[in-house]
Amino acid sequence: MSANPGEREPVRPEIALSWKRSRLSGLDPSSAIAVDTEEQDGESRLLRAAAPVLDEVSQQIAGTGFCVLLADRECRVVASVYSDSRVERTIERLGVVNGSRFGEEHAGTNALGTPLEVGRSVVIHGDEHFLDSLKGLSCYGQPILHPVTRRVEGILDMTGVVSQANPLFAPFLARAAADIEKRLLEGSKASEQRLVDAFQRVSHQRHIAVAAIGDDILLSNRTALDLLDTADHVSLRSLIADLNPDQSRLVTVELASGALARVQADRISGADGGALFLVEPLQRERAPIRRTHERAPSPGERLRRDLMRARASSSAVAISGEAGSGRTSAASDVVGSVDARWHDATRIAFDGREQWITDLVRAARKRSGVVVIEQVQLLPDSVLPLVADLVDASAEGPRIVLTSGAVADLPPAIVSLISRCASRIAINPLRERQAEIAELAQAMLEGISPELRLTASAAEALAAASWPGNLAELRVVLHRASGERSSTRIDVVDLPEDYRTTAKVSRLAGREKAERQAIIGALKDCGGNKVHASAQLGISRSTLYTRMRALDITV
Repeated sequence: MSANPGEREPVRPEIALSWKRSRLSGLDPSSAIAVDTEEQDGESRLLRAAAPVLDEVSQQIAGTGFCVLLADRECRVVASVYSDSRVERTIERLGVVNGSRFGEEHAGTNALGTPLEVGRSVVIHGDEHFLDSLKGLSCYGQPILHPVTRRVEGILDMTGVVSQANPLFAPFLARAAADIEKRLLEGSKASEQRLVDAFQRVSHQRHIAVAAIGDDILLSNRTALDLLDTADHVSLRSLIADLNPDQSRLVTVELASGALARVQADRISGADGGALFLVEPLQRERAPIRRTHERAPSPGERLRRDLMRARASSSAVAISGEAGSGRTSAASDVVGSVDARWHDATRIAFDGREQWITDLVRAARKRSGVVVIEQVQLLPDSVLPLVADLVDASAEGPRIVLTSGAVADLPPAIVSLISRCASRIAINPLRERQAEIAELAQAMLEGISPELRLTASAAEALAAASWPGNLAELRVVLHRASGERSSTRIDVVDLPEDYRTTAKVSRLAGREKAERQAIIGALKDCGGNKVHASAQLGISRSTLYTRMRALDITV
């Protein structure tokens, strides 16, 4: 079906598909080209790499009647060169200026947006453009790929005011794109060198651990090798998530080993997110004094503290948390070496209510030890008064420990029951314990196979996951990874595909991670169809594309 009566449908399959995408995005052929008025970063990595190449291209196309446009990964024009002023005026009258948006959702089928959509070079002849205003042009678009990550960094386009694109467009533009890609690689090396230089200036300090951490580089002096674990590298990266280049932060942290250390974190300018960390071990004071500049205890640290306090007391204890969050392990920590009788409410369905009650009463008659009742949210209403009496008599009889789901999800009768316990401990879900995931995962691995170790990249990937199944889900992932690995080190490639996330994703804030998971879920529900996914999410297709690139989603 044509967009307008009598309009000729494009015949090439890739062009027909692009027109279909353009229509589905709600674009009208008579639409004007959108312009982004937001100020552009004149010092972006892409522009730094492309500037000398575009200068050379400008000389090569002089007097030919063509122009070359450069767009960034959001398909926004960021630079252009023209063969002469007449061509420049013609192109600008069409609305093609710095800031023009050429994604298919904004400009339909064109040689900037379509190559970005399909991931390869594309030629667009005059009438194959979707917008009426562009039909007098013929263009060739070539994606610019980063030589290391192979991600699209930008798109290079050659345009002429002709009906058919010249076949020489392709090799000419391919050479120019290759030159930009080479300079991107050199720029990456330069950013790494800045990080190396910063490290070398201070790495000689013998009593301070020095680590330089970038997206693809990790440097440590001998002290850092002895002091820092993989989990510490993940924690250090979290310290600079909100720092700008050349900004610093000084905090006191607890390392994975349990030692306290003062950390100076410096974000290195020009190092593409790299940072330098100076870690100075501290002596623990017998009566430590909380200082305002020291960070608050992590959820895991607070949990360990609360469990040890509960173990030292004799009152009843209620432990609540989401399924798989470690409630049983926490109950075991509270029990310690004391004799305990365990009663799981899920057994009522198998043993029968009367038998289960009989076993519980028999255990309660022993006036010493501990009685642990798990999953109390599954108890029938008729059993609740008996359990409440046991909790109230915990000081005279056996100590009672209850486990349940998260308090917010419990019915009022169960909330009333656990409120009778003098000690109540809530276990945070794993998604709120990001800084501890590497340490928790390594501890689990030692239980699976003592020789296995997580790489820093794998630890960062695990820390970026949302973990709806909590510790139980983490254990399954590690069991699977231990079977896939080819050495004693578990790397990102050994993890299940859904858990292989980038370093960029691992540094996203909590709200951005939730947004990323929502978009990924919608794309999976819709079979990868971005039009349907945007409709399900209640956002425009252009917004979906923008957020996918910002959140590093490649589904």
